Amino acid sequence: MSDRHDIPVTLGWMAGGTALLLAQVDALDDAALEEPCRLPAWGRRHLVAHLAHNATALGNLLRWAQTGVETPMYSSQTQRNDDIARSATDAPDALRRDLAGTAAALDAHVREVTPQQWGATVRTAQGRDIPAAEVPWMRAREVWLHALDLGTGVSVAQLPDDFSETLIDDVLGFFAKAAGAPVLRLAAKGSGREWTLGDPAPAASIGGTPPALAAWLTGRSDGRDLDAAELPELPRWL
Repeated sequence: MSDRHDIPVTLGWMAGGTALLLAQVDALDDAALEEPCRLPAWGRRHLVAHLAHNATALGNLLRWAQTGVETPMYSSQTQRNDDIARSATDAPDALRRDLAGTAAALDAHVREVTPQQWGATVRTAQGRDIPAAEVPWMRAREVWLHALDLGTGVSVAQLPDDFSETLIDDVLGFFAKAAGAPVLRLAAKGSGREWTLGDPAPAASIGGTPPALAAWLTGRSDGRDLDAAELPELPRWL
């Protein structure tokens, strides 16, 4: 079983990322909350609203695992988008409370799931069938990467190394199924881990810290801090 299904590990990553995210949002005054974030076409308000609704949506998957009744993350993409747009217009304090409240509710919910229920199959918004044990990993990804997207000064270097290496595994697995997947050889400084994608893999590797590699692969960095003669164009991730 991969680390992304190791509940004690992923719950730790989820808790750390949530604490960082909430601290960043709490530090934003009302005017700063109105500013753009690093995601195209979204402001910080939209990003905070998305994170609140994401916690509720992941709770739906846990309920599915617990009851056996199909409970999708969102009823439709339109509903998801409409809910985010509506919540983004809430008063600043209400938006902050919603983010904290939904995060706390999800944290409480994951602790109610039994070992047998973690093995239940549920379906992501992208249509992937996964074990419910992947839900804490999905939330950990959201909170850590969107803490960067807020644009409040959180640096790539703050991503935990072990989280980043698991994220690299995840992204490369996604790329392997994507049209026009790049051919890559990656080498992580520190741990010495290597990854290859495509056959044959290039002789020269792209080197960097695990957080730097993960940030580049997920579109959170242009890769200028990586050791590489040339960086290939990457497909869109999620």
